[in-house]
Amino acid sequence: MKLASYHGTRAGLMGLGNILIRLRLRGPYSHSEIVFEPGDGVDALMPDGTCAPDADGALWCVSSTGLEHIPPWSPRRPGKRGGVRFKRIVIKPDHWQLDDMPGAQAAATWAVLNEGRLYDWQLILGFLAWVVPHKRSRVRCSEACAEMLGLLDAWRFDPCALRAAAVAGRAEHG
Repeated sequence: MKLASYHGTRAGLMGLGNILIRLRLRGPYSHSEIVFEPGDGVDALMPDGTCAPDADGALWCVSSTGLEHIPPWSPRRPGKRGGVRFKRIVIKPDHWQLDDMPGAQAAATWAVLNEGRLYDWQLILGFLAWVVPHKRSRVRCSEACAEMLGLLDAWRFDPCALRAAAVAGRAEHG
């Protein structure tokens, strides 16, 4: 399993979002995903029963996004926008920083149990105006990944702080 930290810039309005997030965070990353790979031992928890890449080389990833649709197989909110979702992504090394992480079983179990959980727009707004409260029942990308990695106070992590904490934690215990 890997923590994937996005440092690329998408085309169009999404790319502007990538740039604004990185400027606000004063760091290189704008999004986080957990990537499951062959050999992680969690094939049975993946939507199609395998961690093997598909014909295009895409791997199963889990995160929370604000605008993507929840897949039709989700037990909560299928077809709705925003929230925790499984998605196959072709991980291009020039767009992602990849770091090996332990705990694939716990992460995949968390993903299955939380699929469809709402995206936390309020916390995003809280980055701009601290008076906007965080809703504990909702998660952003880095918060979802921090929960999958078993980090305490997951809501405190943005994509840049998550990678720093996860890599430092791995170095301390590895």
